[in-house]
Amino acid sequence: MNSQILRVGDALTTLFQQAQDGNSTRCLDVKVENETLVCATAFPVDEAPEAQWANIQASTTAPSLLLFHIASSNGPWKWILIAHVADTLPAREKMLYASARDCLKQQLGLSYFVGDVHTTDLAAFTFHDVLSTMHNNSGPLSEKEVLLKEEARLERDLSVKASAMSVMPFGLTPACAAALDTFAIATSPAFLSLHLENEALVVAKALPNVHESLLSSEMTKHAPSYVLYRVSSTGVVFLYVCPDDAPVRAKMTYSTAKASVLALLPAHHIAIDKTIEITDVATVADAIRADVATDLDEATLVQPKAFARPAAPGRGRRK
Repeated sequence: MNSQILRVGDALTTLFQQAQDGNSTRCLDVKVENETLVCATAFPVDEAPEAQWANIQASTTAPSLLLFHIASSNGPWKWILIAHVADTLPAREKMLYASARDCLKQQLGLSYFVGDVHTTDLAAFTFHDVLSTMHNNSGPLSEKEVLLKEEARLERDLSVKASAMSVMPFGLTPACAAALDTFAIATSPAFLSLHLENEALVVAKALPNVHESLLSSEMTKHAPSYVLYRVSSTGVVFLYVCPDDAPVRAKMTYSTAKASVLALLPAHHIAIDKTIEITDVATVADAIRADVATDLDEATLVQPKAFARPAAPGRGRRK
């Protein structure tokens, strides 16, 4: 995913720090609003954690990121992040909140969290389930140890996501499927631009012959897209276009879905030779040329030198 991330709002940061300092807040109900993580509801500590968890379950709706504050056995109170994302939500919302989990923890501070879990049914998620998510630490962890554990968890999550992404989270319109089949048999510099609309992959533009120098004029400039382009010298190039000024939500959606789009192409007999990511469509031709030039340089480096047979003794070059 690009470096652009959801931002934790100033009010949420203040509430979180106040809760950490005073142990007066049991839970913060966090939502994504206009590309910012904000606190929708703050639950003060007013009864035992288990009894209060039941009230929190009944008072929140999906999607939500619940920051549950609980006493720790080895120091200050810690936080457990419970991501409540129902199966019935649109795929875009699911992916947005999946990304928001890491944004939230990284910006508030990884060392404050001792648990992180995802549930599709908060009503069935018991207080025992909450406690079972806590890391089994024998003692306080240093910041470095927390970061290493978090990196390991992220690696595991990415691996799981990569496996899950073999199933397309979006539909494929009949027109898009037909356009992919047509592109597969094209021999000229064909151009196919794809967008995500209403939970489906659709054709934005399909052209049978586009010169490389004209590519930028055919591409969407201020919104993400996927572009297939047939280049005679390198085969088929997959371009992931993610403009810097595109909405963060769109960037996250397209970044997450990219693996699924690539995974469905072989079923339409399209083999990708190169994958290039650009943020400015004006640079597309240069990006393709640079990639081709790199391939040529590498081919030159590995090409074996011609072997000249040594002359027989007494048979030097004639003068």
